[in-house]
Amino acid sequence: IGGRSLNKIVRSLNQDKIPTKRRLSGGWNLSSVSKILKNERYIGQWTWKKRKNVRDPLTGRKKRVLRPENEWLSTYRKDLIIIDKKEWEKTKKRWNEIKGAWPVRKSKQKRGLKQQSYVHSSPSHLLSGLMRCQRCNGAILLVSGKGGGYYGCFNAKRKTCTNTLLVPRKRIEKIIISELKEKLLTVENLRYVYEKVEKLASSGMNEIPEKIKNKKNQCEKIAREIQNYLNYIKMGNFSTAVSDALKDAEQRNKNLQDEVSSLQFQKQNTFKAPPKEWINERLDKLYQTLNQNTRSSALALKGLLGVIQLEPVSDKNEDFYGIEPGAFKPYYMAHTKIKTLALLDDRYKGSNWSGWWRWRESNPRP
Repeated sequence: IGGRSLNKIVRSLNQDKIPTKRRLSGGWNLSSVSKILKNERYIGQWTWKKRKNVRDPLTGRKKRVLRPENEWLSTYRKDLIIIDKKEWEKTKKRWNEIKGAWPVRKSKQKRGLKQQSYVHSSPSHLLSGLMRCQRCNGAILLVSGKGGGYYGCFNAKRKTCTNTLLVPRKRIEKIIISELKEKLLTVENLRYVYEKVEKLASSGMNEIPEKIKNKKNQCEKIAREIQNYLNYIKMGNFSTAVSDALKDAEQRNKNLQDEVSSLQFQKQNTFKAPPKEWINERLDKLYQTLNQNTRSSALALKGLLGVIQLEPVSDKNEDFYGIEPGAFKPYYMAHTKIKTLALLDDRYKGSNWSGWWRWRESNPRP
């Protein structure tokens, strides 16, 4: 009612350590607060029969749909009241004012499957939805938009985790893609895969010449059948049955000709393993290629890399990896299926760039 955003309310609840009903480690979130603020049971209004199950005539599946408002049943219960009705009306008015201020959920809940966020099915960046904070097991998300964006712990943003380290999105992507190229996507490995695919494709092509021969024989047989029908009609013998049989024979002949054309195309375009030079050229442009179709690339990386654990090394006492012999700077250790990687910047030797950005903006240089 006072004009505070849901984000500020969530942060306040987490800063004051107000426990959730289930005492979740991640604390409060936007959806929980939103549902509470819209729950009319807090003013004693209990409504049921809002929805009903109906069967979809096309799929045969049942789904829940909203009933007309005149079919709803409601009752008034004093024992539920914890909010004054005037405050509730003000809250409702505020909801109407900010309605449409954020996008609706794009993903549809799949029947029988656990609902996941939109980022799991349509990632916007190469590593979206892949990274977790090792300190609280919360999600690592884009929490800043400067210079391509910075990844950080979402629970830290909600004040329920002490990991405040940030790392540039482009840098972590390039480091992990480079390691992927070095350990897995090598020229030798890809050449081996291509040769296996070529061998498998060639073995499947052995039967094609015989199939083409059989299909052509069938075509010739049907062509003679069609000619017999035409000769029969020329003699003045015409009926609906003959017309239907002729149409059926012509359709079968066309289908067989299409199949022969398809088999001949397969025979002429059998898969061949590309040369090493071609593979090497594509690997040199791997990062740019992955960014051309971010969604498909991110889903492929998810299956290949699995979950990436980011371990924050915030001070010198925690630096048991001993990566920085000189002046210590905070950094992340990324634990992947490939290798444990230090996410350091070559020039500034640190992953928490937000302070450097603020300093540079306040001290502009030519």
